Amino acid sequence: MDNPAFQQAIRRLRWQHWLHYPVQGLVMAGVVLLVGPRTAVGVTSEPRLATWPLLLLLVALLLVAGLVLAAFYRRMQPNLRRTPEGNMRFYQARIFLRNSLLALVPLPVLGSYVLTHQPFDLAIAGAMLVALGWRLAPTAATYQRWLLG
Repeated sequence: MDNPAFQQAIRRLRWQHWLHYPVQGLVMAGVVLLVGPRTAVGVTSEPRLATWPLLLLLVALLLVAGLVLAAFYRRMQPNLRRTPEGNMRFYQARIFLRNSLLALVPLPVLGSYVLTHQPFDLAIAGAMLVALGWRLAPTAATYQRWLLG
């Protein structure tokens, strides 16, 4: 892969990286804000509002899916016999999977918002996403370390 094409691919990868966190954050916040008023917090007399077993099942499924995807992420290794474009596509898929998993980190804070209704929780979740995006932004050096590692 020649240098201009490589730099363009890295720029495209960074653009997708920076777009991924806000989109997933907005989706998570939207789901939490939509589901929040329908959840039962505390003791409730209405059985249709008793959502704790469903929430526990959802957390368990999220953990299992996260473990399976994390195992898949670890197996995504470079291959120097593959074409440079193929390795870049593989790296792009790896970055997308990593971002998807790590963007779930603020989910407990968003869940706390359902219980407390404090806007500070939403701000903390947004700050966590910005910090993750800033810290894990892909560069040419990180791609080359992955390729040679």
